[in-house]
Amino acid sequence: MPVLSIIACEMLEDELVYVLSKDPEIKRLFVVENRNSFRFVKKLRSENLKPFMFSSDRLYPVVSEINRESPGSFMRKFSNIPFCKKIYDFILNKKKKQELTVVVNLLRKDLHSDVDLLQSEVYLNAREMSKISNGILLFYGKCGFSSEKVQAELQQLGCPVYFLRDDGRNIVDDCISVALGGNEIYTKMMLSGNGKGAIYATPMVLSDLNETNYKSSESYKKISKYLTSPMYSLLFKINNQEYKDVNFHRNASEFAKIFNMKIINVNGTMKIAINSYMEAKAYICKSID
Repeated sequence: MPVLSIIACEMLEDELVYVLSKDPEIKRLFVVENRNSFRFVKKLRSENLKPFMFSSDRLYPVVSEINRESPGSFMRKFSNIPFCKKIYDFILNKKKKQELTVVVNLLRKDLHSDVDLLQSEVYLNAREMSKISNGILLFYGKCGFSSEKVQAELQQLGCPVYFLRDDGRNIVDDCISVALGGNEIYTKMMLSGNGKGAIYATPMVLSDLNETNYKSSESYKKISKYLTSPMYSLLFKINNQEYKDVNFHRNASEFAKIFNMKIINVNGTMKIAINSYMEAKAYICKSID
């Protein structure tokens, strides 16, 4: 059974939940347990998915052991009969091609405060996950692997690495490009601001406003250093009917009020997330034919 590992930015957890909820061929879903995986797992369960959660040191041996499991006793019993063996081999191989093991490692969004650390964490986790994977999908924009050194290291792993790409086959710039539908759309959106500073909002971008006292949070302290400038006057609110955060509209209004911004509603899409996932899945399933 092929194993697709996904290293994802916490900013893209809604897109990842959507993608996984739309794939009926996932046989087993594992999530690396860390401090930010609990909300993600809760969202998965709300979509009727049943992920198993382990710490990384326990999870990787579990996945390796599962994929070493031999066929059932019934298969073994008749394996010496040529005609039966052909039938069961066909059934078993067909089943293996249709089923998938997915392993998700969600990295915290605050890694973006140090790009070198972010890229180091992406590579180190990819290196570990490559030992149990037929392929790795990086649910990141270029921010996660923009340095030439990291790109070269990723290409030297023992399994192929796949990226989020738009319709033009370009690797997306960041999570906002994913939410909007590609780099070209993202560029047009930035130009529409006529030089004014803008924030691009998805539910996860504004998730810190779910805290009881946002103005006392570390997130507010960091962002207010530059958003208090009158240059920043626009809030592009990316609407997508697949977003399930009931606080998104309220959070956007509150954020705009705090920083005196005008809200501009724009349409979002899950196209890049779903297409990139399906492409990576198709490649790894084909590779084990």
